[in-house]
Amino acid sequence: MKIGIIGAGAVGAIIATELSNLDVELKLMARSNRDGLTIKTGETVQYHKIPVYDIDTVDDKFDLIFIASKTPALKDLQDKIPTLMHEDTEIVFALNGMGYDNMFSHGVPAVVYISGQQKEDYIEHFLNKKLLIENKQYKALDTLIEQMQENPSVELQIVKTEDFKRIRYEKLIVNTGVNTVTALSQNTARIFKDQSVVMFTRQLLNEAIDIVNNCNPDGVTIDENFIDTAMNMYLGYPAHMGTSMYYDVIQDKPTEFQYIQGFLMTLKGNCSIHTPILDTVTLLLKAYEIRDN
Repeated sequence: MKIGIIGAGAVGAIIATELSNLDVELKLMARSNRDGLTIKTGETVQYHKIPVYDIDTVDDKFDLIFIASKTPALKDLQDKIPTLMHEDTEIVFALNGMGYDNMFSHGVPAVVYISGQQKEDYIEHFLNKKLLIENKQYKALDTLIEQMQENPSVELQIVKTEDFKRIRYEKLIVNTGVNTVTALSQNTARIFKDQSVVMFTRQLLNEAIDIVNNCNPDGVTIDENFIDTAMNMYLGYPAHMGTSMYYDVIQDKPTEFQYIQGFLMTLKGNCSIHTPILDTVTLLLKAYEIRDN
């Protein structure tokens, strides 16, 4: 089986190093070539001799492709990815946010629980190695899951769940809360030591839940107690841990707001829901994206 992974940041690198333990033909792709990957987990630093290929030079046809880039890269990948597919290729969206499911045929959205950050010369892995997907029948992906379950050296989990739609909206809400406040404050999870930040974030989460519960087309309902679940999650993060949008802002890169906060605003549409905090932060994040040509 031929597997392609697009994106050599934290998520793509973790997936690649885990799948390299299997009997598969693996190719990790990014914007430029590299000889390998260095990953730091806690105090352990390990070099993995997994080459990274410039995606523009790759012309293989893959059975399974993981898109593990940042969502702003999707626009640039729209023309390239179809050239890497055959008629049965499955595409796993190992991405934050929602709103891109129909971009490619045979798309498989995943809820990603892999927290890490790409530093200048290594990747720091903070928490988790898990992807959640909808409980249905797949082709190459089912074969891969079977191989992973039979190999105890693989720590990555790809788990099918009956509650995928609800879990996906919950992850969207989690991302809305923590990505917003870390990006706009340009600070890490240490901000949750401040009670006023906690209260602000709780209100933001409440507005996000209101939109999902009143406007989503999937019949999903999120319990208001999920606010406590999300906040406990944030409070459990290492103080120095950032988020994808935090790292984007401090590196002056485009953020994923279009598929996180922006998706919620699109979902809200004409629903008559009062969301003053979400309205304001989305406007500020949109303003951040304005660049000189």
